[in-house]
Amino acid sequence: MSHRLLICVDWFDPGTRAGGPIRSCVNLIKLLHNDVKFSVLTGDRDLGAKECYSRVRCGAWNNWNSQATVWYAARRQHVTGAFLNACRRVQPETIYLNGMFSLFGAIVPLLSHRMLSDTTRVVIAPRGMLKESALSMKRWKKAPWLTFLRISGIAGRVVFHATSEQEAAEVRGLFGTSATIRVVPNIPCLPVEKMNDSQKVPGKLRLSFAGRVHPVKNLLYLLRLLKTVTCECWLNVIGPIEDVAYYQACQEEIAGLPRNVTVKFSGAVTNEDALWLVANSDLMVLPTVGENFGHAIFEALSLGIPVLVSDQTSWRDLEQERAGWDLNLSQPDQFRAVLERMGQMSREEFQLWRSGAHQRSIRFFKENDLKPAYLELLLRHNAANEPSCDLIDTENE
Repeated sequence: MSHRLLICVDWFDPGTRAGGPIRSCVNLIKLLHNDVKFSVLTGDRDLGAKECYSRVRCGAWNNWNSQATVWYAARRQHVTGAFLNACRRVQPETIYLNGMFSLFGAIVPLLSHRMLSDTTRVVIAPRGMLKESALSMKRWKKAPWLTFLRISGIAGRVVFHATSEQEAAEVRGLFGTSATIRVVPNIPCLPVEKMNDSQKVPGKLRLSFAGRVHPVKNLLYLLRLLKTVTCECWLNVIGPIEDVAYYQACQEEIAGLPRNVTVKFSGAVTNEDALWLVANSDLMVLPTVGENFGHAIFEALSLGIPVLVSDQTSWRDLEQERAGWDLNLSQPDQFRAVLERMGQMSREEFQLWRSGAHQRSIRFFKENDLKPAYLELLLRHNAANEPSCDLIDTENE
């Protein structure tokens, strides 16, 4: 019988607005579904949506692509014990939690640890939420919870899934050197086999920004850079408006842009449409304050689109590979110089950068044998001495 694994995550397919966490879980299931029996406990609507998903049976278990069973639970079901009910039904050997501060995706399951015994492995993926830039937002609410996890001993009974050595250091900084941490990179999409033909025109620049309209993604920083761009420039913002006040500030900045700059908001679109929009740009720009992995960055590279990002991601030394640029946010003149250079770049030179971006994504898969790494992370038989927990109540739902 396949190893039984329960994923707890706030949003899942067909949701799109939450971005990376959805893609991480979807790609995990696609990678391991022949080896692991997956069940997913998630919400019944997309991030910020008022209506339930229309293409699934909400409030019930669904067959997802014959690769997993998914319970799109209503809020009242979460409140009345969806996690424990899911555990009784699934009898998971591993519970995989996504995020640190989700009420139903992390807090409730972790607080249920006293009802669990010692045979089920509990793995928690911080998903970038332990970065200082993330903790600085609503610190008054996050700090007490992290302190409780530490002093209660809960943090010592789980395995932390860090997707980079930097994230592992963040975990150790908060929970000590005794924390059990496994470093396994995120699972991105596969690079395209053949890139689209380049449409780059010297003196013109098509930019894409793939991310939520939120201070963390730093769209306002990019808009301010565009005030001085001399070439004819189009920017397509691909992602949901999560922070309305921030969006309004962006609109005010757009109103002051010169005539040679055009900005369009495509909003929340499917992942397939987002990929198509990025593929039809010359440069994907994401001056993010901090990323755990940066699926949008990798997806641009996988399409052969160079990226201009901050140095607050795991994607570093891009320029030496002609894949893009990773720059310090305190030096906006460097960002402007790249935009000017890209604007004037010839189609022939641009093709070299496209090839470099594509090769960078291919190298990621060559350097990371992800399937055995994830099996070792999630299946307890490879870590017999690590702390774990298990649900005592085995009553069927």
